Amino acid sequence: MAREWMEDKETWLFDLAHDDLDEDATVKGFIKHYALQGKGIEDVQQNLHFHTHYGDFYMEAAMSRLRRALEKQVDAPPRSEMRTLDEVGMIVEAVRAGYQVQVDYYDPEIDDDPCVYRAAW
Repeated sequence: MAREWMEDKETWLFDLAHDDLDEDATVKGFIKHYALQGKGIEDVQQNLHFHTHYGDFYMEAAMSRLRRALEKQVDAPPRSEMRTLDEVGMIVEAVRAGYQVQVDYYDPEIDDDPCVYRAAW
């Protein structure tokens, strides 16, 4: 999956206004293009209103989606991207014992495609 929305703020704004981003992409784009630049939600709204021709309907829907995505991230339980050595050891033991193990991790290129089946080890 190409991530053009991360490269270009205008593309991210377009995709945000037209509901072409999932919540993760919405939050990451906001952080990259606004938060890390010392800007906030009001700057997104100003850019949508004054620097695009999408109209008020698209702007209001985009701002609603952005706020909702940010609120979900704030309320989300903490998660670790790494496994502990004990977890890895348990997975290895189960595989060596001949059990099929489904190791969960999220890969948007695979998990968002209904035609892809994730194999178990």
